[in-house]
Amino acid sequence: MKDFELIYASQLRQKQRESRALVIDIRDRKEYEREHWPGAVSYPYDQLERGTARLPKNRKLILYCDHGGGSMQMARMLGEQGYHVASVVGDIHRNIHRNSL
Repeated sequence: MKDFELIYASQLRQKQRESRALVIDIRDRKEYEREHWPGAVSYPYDQLERGTARLPKNRKLILYCDHGGGSMQMARMLGEQGYHVASVVGDIHRNIHRNSL
């Protein structure tokens, strides 16, 4: 049973606007600081896994990492906890550059 939605990296901007979602970069802080999706916040995977991040349940969450594996695992976990969540699949780096121009 899937408790989350999958979206392609190329759809992120549209999905973010449509749902006024909170976009979350789950990579480590150094990767986030080097580059990240415009408007994204940083909650590294291990912080989310420990449950130390305060996430809104009344807002859609869109998670991304480098290629989608980690964000998919975390989206499944958060979906099981009752969050409305999506995971980005595909190469986020190309889309970060495309959307920051």
